[in-house]
Amino acid sequence: MKPLLWLVAGASCLVACRPDSPPSTPAARNHDNLPAGSYRSGDADQTSTQDTLHTANGTVLYLKPVSADYFTRFPDQLGGYLDSTLTATSGRVRRQYDDLIFQPEHGPQVRFHTVLSGVRGPDDPTGRAVHQYWGELPTAHQWVVATEEENRQVTTLVDQRTGHRTKVVGQPAVSPDGRYLIGVRSDQANDGSDESATGMQLYQLGTGPPRLLWTRETLHWGATRARWSGPRTVVLEQERTPPSQEEEGPLPTYAELTVPAPQE
Repeated sequence: MKPLLWLVAGASCLVACRPDSPPSTPAARNHDNLPAGSYRSGDADQTSTQDTLHTANGTVLYLKPVSADYFTRFPDQLGGYLDSTLTATSGRVRRQYDDLIFQPEHGPQVRFHTVLSGVRGPDDPTGRAVHQYWGELPTAHQWVVATEEENRQVTTLVDQRTGHRTKVVGQPAVSPDGRYLIGVRSDQANDGSDESATGMQLYQLGTGPPRLLWTRETLHWGATRARWSGPRTVVLEQERTPPSQEEEGPLPTYAELTVPAPQE
């Protein structure tokens, strides 16, 4: 069974997803590059040039198959964890003993306290929370923290201006114009022991906290990484379930997803 999807997005409400509509003619488009002809659900084992996904707010997401080479043309905004670069005096992001500390432009410090083990000793994982500095997303004015808990990973954005915290799914990436942020994590290879949030989340960015536009969790594939190829297009690396736990899964596939223009 897939783990339950938890989503906390500041003051934003949880946005549920609805099933994909059956194939239809493109009578009402909200994108300027949809191909002519009937569409089908993009939540499928095999990709096609007519794939779309629907979200609860009526958004239609167009998925165009692309190559692995195309995916690698675009930068990975977050690499490895950067804790080794931090000291007690390393500026606005610093490490003091077990605490990861951020100093926003306005407001008090934001502190993440690491808990290495539970009350029953060093082998007790209950309450474990190890915080790592993952880097920053400058165009979104966000620092990124990855937290390893007992049986899940939590990703938290910290606003560099106010210190506001926003929990997002998986690995976040920001559009080139700084208007969108997408978070993705797949559960296709999960045996049920990992309770991390999974799926795709899209946020709109502005002067306030990130605003959740929609969430989407697919059944037949999961997005493991996302790289923006333009202000409204993001390339997803797609993972599919292995035939059995003893076998490796199919090779990743790649699809470019188109999102609507930002809402003012």
